[in-house]
Amino acid sequence: MERAARLMSALALAVHEVFGWRKEETRARIAEVFPDWSEAEQTRIRREAVRNLGRNFTELIRLDPLDETWLADHVDIGNSFDEIEKARKAGRGVLLVITHFGNWDLAGTVACARGLPMCFIARKQKNPLVYGELQKVRERTGGLVVDRDDPRLVRKLLKFLANNGTVAILIDIRARGEGERYEFLGRPCRLANGLGLLAAKSGAEVIPFSFHRQGRSHHLWQAFPARRLAPRASKAEKHELLQGCLDDLGGEILQHPESYFWFNKRWVLEL
Repeated sequence: MERAARLMSALALAVHEVFGWRKEETRARIAEVFPDWSEAEQTRIRREAVRNLGRNFTELIRLDPLDETWLADHVDIGNSFDEIEKARKAGRGVLLVITHFGNWDLAGTVACARGLPMCFIARKQKNPLVYGELQKVRERTGGLVVDRDDPRLVRKLLKFLANNGTVAILIDIRARGEGERYEFLGRPCRLANGLGLLAAKSGAEVIPFSFHRQGRSHHLWQAFPARRLAPRASKAEKHELLQGCLDDLGGEILQHPESYFWFNKRWVLEL
């Protein structure tokens, strides 16, 4: 595993630096969020984030999620799953709120392996090989994958939550339309508040969940305090829910920027 991760991280950096994969966009994004940092420090963050992307992919395709020895040595789970199980006692399901931070897919596969009914929202990738591998990872321990462009998406998610399932929802993706205005990473952005809609309609517990990489192969997972919306929650309350999650998770990204996925095509800070 370690040797494969070193090879993949070096390959990812070579593709980024030599062939220019998302290089200029990433450089501009990091400078936008950290304008007062030196160019050398911004470069260090950019390159380490690329290496971590390679490490993430290696762990996903090489790791058996039931490998408890590797997990014990490399992942500090803390009370993360205890918080999820406590939230599930209400019987209304859990909305696991995440960003493109750390190895977010690894957390989902481990949750499935531990018996949590998990649902992942995915968008088809242009590269069919990469998309196929990600689908295998998400489904190999019994997770349900739903297409984010499915016209029945909300209905399917509400049904899954009604059966006390756990839905992982990424919130750092720019709205396709105008969206509502929020603050993230110290900058304005526009997001579609699907989280608020699902939380109000389902009554599910909402748990912001963070996982960043420490060094090359160690992970630290953290669950933030659970939130919940009433069925008749106002637009302002839904807005406050999403903004609170952005504040929790954005603070972690600012502290550990080398663990963030700066390469997303739908960059969240593009208004």
